[in-house]
Amino acid sequence: MTLVARARTWLPVLPLIGILAMTYWLDQQAKPEAEASDRKLQHTPDAIVDQLQAVTLNLEGTPRFLMSAKQLVHYADDDSTELIEPNLTALASARPDVNMTALKGTLSSKGDVIELFDDVEIVRAASKSRGELSIKTDYVKVIPDAETAETTHMVTVEEDKNHLSAVGMELDNRAQTLKLLSRVKASNALSQN
Repeated sequence: MTLVARARTWLPVLPLIGILAMTYWLDQQAKPEAEASDRKLQHTPDAIVDQLQAVTLNLEGTPRFLMSAKQLVHYADDDSTELIEPNLTALASARPDVNMTALKGTLSSKGDVIELFDDVEIVRAASKSRGELSIKTDYVKVIPDAETAETTHMVTVEEDKNHLSAVGMELDNRAQTLKLLSRVKASNALSQN
C-alpha cells in the first residue's frame, strides 16, 4: 500500500478529528475561569461583622445567653466562623452569671458549639453562699444550650483563698458543678502562712 493510498484511507476521518478538536476547545472556553475555582480553594471570608452583639432568649423572652466579639469572620468554603476577642455570658435568674472571655474563638456552623482559644478565662459571679470562681486555661469547648464548658488542657481555678490546678475540667452551669479530670493539685492561702 502506497502512501497516497494510506492518506486516502484516513481522509474521511480527518474532518471528525477536526470536529473533536473544535468541540474540546469550545468546552474549555465555556468552563468558568480558573480564578473562580481557585477562590473556592482559598479560605476567603464572605462576611465580616465588627463589634458583634448577640442575645439568645429563653422561652419566656428574657436573655439567657449573651455573645459579643470584636470581630466575627465567616468563611463560606467550609461554613466556619472565627471570633476575635469573644465574650460570652450565661444568664440564669436562679444562678450566678458565668462570663467567658478569650483572645480567639470559633463558632460551629449550626451555632451550637463555641470553642475559645488563648487566654481563656471563665468567671462565675459570687453568690450569697459562694465566692467568685475564676478558671483560666488556653482552650475550652462551650455548649451554650447544655450550659457546659469542657477542656482537656491545663486549668487553674481560684475561689476565695483556694487555688487548684488540674489537667482537664467539665463545668456544668445547670448543676452548678465543676469536675477536675486529672493531676489535681490544691493549695489554700491560709495553709501557706
